[in-house]
Amino acid sequence: MKKYKMLMIAAMILLMATGADAALFLDDWGVRPGAWSPTSAPAGTQYVEEDYLLNDAGQVGPGYGGQAFDAEAAYMSIVTTGGSSKLYAAIVTGLSQAGSKDPWRYNNSSYGYDDWNQSKEKYWYDSGDVGFDIGGDGTYEYAVTTRNTDVHSTYNPTPGAGLLVSGNLQWEDPLTWNYNDVTEDWNHVSDPWAVKSYDDSVDLGSNFSYSEFQGRYAIEMIIDLSLMDLNEWDALHMVWTMECGNDQITLDMVIPAINGGSSVNPVPEPGTIILLGAGLAGLGVLRRSRRS
Repeated sequence: MKKYKMLMIAAMILLMATGADAALFLDDWGVRPGAWSPTSAPAGTQYVEEDYLLNDAGQVGPGYGGQAFDAEAAYMSIVTTGGSSKLYAAIVTGLSQAGSKDPWRYNNSSYGYDDWNQSKEKYWYDSGDVGFDIGGDGTYEYAVTTRNTDVHSTYNPTPGAGLLVSGNLQWEDPLTWNYNDVTEDWNHVSDPWAVKSYDDSVDLGSNFSYSEFQGRYAIEMIIDLSLMDLNEWDALHMVWTMECGNDQITLDMVIPAINGGSSVNPVPEPGTIILLGAGLAGLGVLRRSRRS
């Protein structure tokens, strides 16, 4: 009986730890809609917010795309714990991982209401990849892919989500179809959009998540710095946009001293807190069983 209880507790802990990977860290950082400020993030965390909603006075630039095509906020932090340093990065957006149709084109009589049934796939836009530019020279040395499929895309970049790609990155740029059936590139102010070719890749596995978050969607990633050619005091520029280029969000930070210098406060790995709670609960069960 005792062995059976121990096995049940171990299974419960494993199950809870696995489920914790769905949301990586933004919820623990106290991020909430509106202000979007991280109230309990590690020291040194950088973030930017841009919360334009469908009916707000502000427009989702460079065009009018509505909530689905809005970038809400971006976050970056370097966390050093146990001699290992990791980049925590996240984007909050109204766009799901599956992308979204353009309501201004699909539901418009000038195109025929059949477009609402996706007869023109060019009016469906996908999420972009998260690009990282070291040194701020306009060259993105790394990117994290975000899409599971490109079935609706105007372009066909490399599919697959949660890959850290590097080496001779080649990008597709955003492109929007206008009412006069010609494309709009927004004068390239939203470039780049998605990686179409690369030399090397690393699967981030459970350290990547694209999931529902506070009525929007969060793209979260945790990247071991050993996988990136980053040095102390390097400038790091992060960018993200969607296929139509309707809204772009960028964020900059400087890599802090991580070897022998000042370090940031450690953050528990995903599932650490819930593992601890489950373990304590398991000990409580054992203690009660012994008393009985």
